[in-house]
Amino acid sequence: LNKVLGREVYTSNAQIGGSRVMGSNGVSHLIVSDDVRGVASILRWLSYVPASRGAPLPFSTRADTIHRSIGFTPTSTPYDPRDLLNH
Repeated sequence: LNKVLGREVYTSNAQIGGSRVMGSNGVSHLIVSDDVRGVASILRWLSYVPASRGAPLPFSTRADTIHRSIGFTPTSTPYDPRDLLNH
């Protein structure tokens, strides 16, 4: 916002709603309660990235299969796409 307006409107994300706003509108992908959980989440996200450029992608076996019931039906009105993951 500061860059768009060309002047300093705020000094921290807390002044424009903080994680409550950033998480609900999709700016932040994850909100955690403390730094330890934050670091653990970062490490989990990094586990999906190859160890080095050109290295094979990390694989893990998952119990989730493509054969499962569908619990969410999109509507013609706007909806939160994250609802697709929660059903």
